[in-house]
Amino acid sequence: MNKKMIFTHITAAILCLLLAGSLTACGKNADITPVQTEISAPAETVLPQTSDTSETSPEYPALTPDRDSESASAAQEAPPENDSETILADQSFDGVDLGEYQNVRFTTSQVTRNGLSHAQYSLTDDGETVYTFPDAYTSWYFEHTINFITFRDINGDGKKDVITSEQYITGAGPEGALPFSMVRIYLNQGRDFLFAEGLSISIGNSLDVSNGETYTAENVLSVLEEQVYCNFDGSGGWTRGEIESFAFLVKQDVLTDNRQSLAQKVRYPLNIVRNGSEQQIQSPEEFVEQYDEILNMQVIYDGEGAETEGLFWNQDGVMLGTGAIWFGKMEDGSIKIYSIPAEVQYCNPLNVD
Repeated sequence: MNKKMIFTHITAAILCLLLAGSLTACGKNADITPVQTEISAPAETVLPQTSDTSETSPEYPALTPDRDSESASAAQEAPPENDSETILADQSFDGVDLGEYQNVRFTTSQVTRNGLSHAQYSLTDDGETVYTFPDAYTSWYFEHTINFITFRDINGDGKKDVITSEQYITGAGPEGALPFSMVRIYLNQGRDFLFAEGLSISIGNSLDVSNGETYTAENVLSVLEEQVYCNFDGSGGWTRGEIESFAFLVKQDVLTDNRQSLAQKVRYPLNIVRNGSEQQIQSPEEFVEQYDEILNMQVIYDGEGAETEGLFWNQDGVMLGTGAIWFGKMEDGSIKIYSIPAEVQYCNPLNVD
């Protein structure tokens, strides 16, 4: 090896030692701080899903653009004293009779919880709340506007139901600040009022959701009163309100195993088919007694998964699910279940009876 090559190797070694020393010194220098890259929050931060939001909700409410994710967390952890409830006096009414509640005040409130505002309805008697209606559409911001509130019997059961409409915003995306309208239909069950979500959305979607002026009581009621079922010659039929609300209530009874309630929705004698033979159930008492046989697993599965809007109908009546339950209007004008065939036309991988 010649001198020139030896010199080159020695020089390279010295340079490596000097470079290593300089890097070590940077690591020990207390006056030098590492550079931090600040990552700003997106302009539109979406709130996490709350516990009372169903998995089918199309979107969640978003924060306003000037908030970041840290403020979102703070809003969710806000102490109860930051919550508020404001009564909307111009949308509250005295002397209301609804179900078992007589001469009460129908109270409309704007309630803010964890930074989210929603409309809440309740019944009060002498200032004391005696009933609070189920929440709805809590994933969106209530925009302080009530389109209407009305009390009408939409299904012919002799009890006034509650129909309302409010305006909301999503707060997300380029159109997040544009208001849209939704409908709520609460079916009167005496002491309780059930929120018919599917029917409410279906009826509301029949109107222009972006135009609050179309969301009037008259327009919504006209949709509910459309005679679309068993209207063979165009001369008349059964309305969406009465048929689809009945289907909703039947499904609720199946879901909650409310045997007594379902027994009252049946016309007797009830025709059923079991093990290839026709049978008749003569009374509500017999229906409850033989409930497990009448509503076998096929019927329950079919009923639980059934849609309650846009139902199939023919000359025999209206079908729930894929044929597990058939119902229609009786001669006296009431709507009743008249057949539970049980020979449901759908895939049954478990081969249950």
